[in-house]
Amino acid sequence: MNGENTWVIGRGLLGRAVERARGVGPTPRPIRWSQPDEALEDLRHHAASFAGGTGDIEIYWCAGRGVTSTPASELEAEVDLFRRALVVLRTTLPHRRILFFLASSVGGAYAMSPAPPFTEQTPEAPGSAYGLAKLAMESAVREHARSAGWRVFIARITNLYGPGQDMAKGQGLISVITDSFVRSSPVSLYVSLDTLRDYIYEDDCARVIVGGMARLRDEPNGRTVTKIVGAMSAISIGALLGEVTRLRRQRSQIMLGQGRSTGQASDLRVRSVIWTDLDALVRTTLPEGLDKVFRARLGEHSVHPR
Repeated sequence: MNGENTWVIGRGLLGRAVERARGVGPTPRPIRWSQPDEALEDLRHHAASFAGGTGDIEIYWCAGRGVTSTPASELEAEVDLFRRALVVLRTTLPHRRILFFLASSVGGAYAMSPAPPFTEQTPEAPGSAYGLAKLAMESAVREHARSAGWRVFIARITNLYGPGQDMAKGQGLISVITDSFVRSSPVSLYVSLDTLRDYIYEDDCARVIVGGMARLRDEPNGRTVTKIVGAMSAISIGALLGEVTRLRRQRSQIMLGQGRSTGQASDLRVRSVIWTDLDALVRTTLPEGLDKVFRARLGEHSVHPR
């Protein structure tokens, strides 16, 4: 696959991992996400650079700042921007064949589903505005696949983690726990220690995504493939804390909060039944991944102590 025809949109934890997996760098012109009209202008400008080329264009949409606790109004604005961005891409690249990737969410799609493990055949049952937003984005890109002949790969990702987690988003239990160890500060949990989650390391996730996009080339125009991307091995939060304690040889300072974490399932075990051979690309064990996150946070803390 030609890196010159590859565009990764969004440079968070996942976007940077996909850039590494595809061997491409960031776009020369950053997207001004804080202003929707300016963001669309930047997207149009960069899309135009692909207009005169040949071959398939791979577009990886890894952007988005929404989390489960994000207000509905902000999520609606994010979905609106995504829909407008799809139109910009379609009108700017009318004669190019597009392979489009969208990062979605297992937790968003199946939060209220009653019978884990969830597969791609499990009916969607969102439990929050975040889940509704993710499914709205999926629906929007499916429509463009049908009407414009795009080939689309949607990854419903489990709990993504890695050294590049954005701590400002307040997301990522592994990063939050790691930060509490590094800074010797307590962390509050608002969910049961029996809560089950599937954790996938950033580079493993990116390998599965890139592998899926390569396979998408053999699919007919207008086709959308939705796959659950995860480690396919869930662990309770209590067991996760135990593993962290074993690795660091000290207990974390955990405070169990009295609030209730809404819109999140207690059991998010999954089992993909789509392109299952790609699951072998998930190679990082949880202890290995935790160690990488700790080493990165220790390095950041020594340079920028708080």
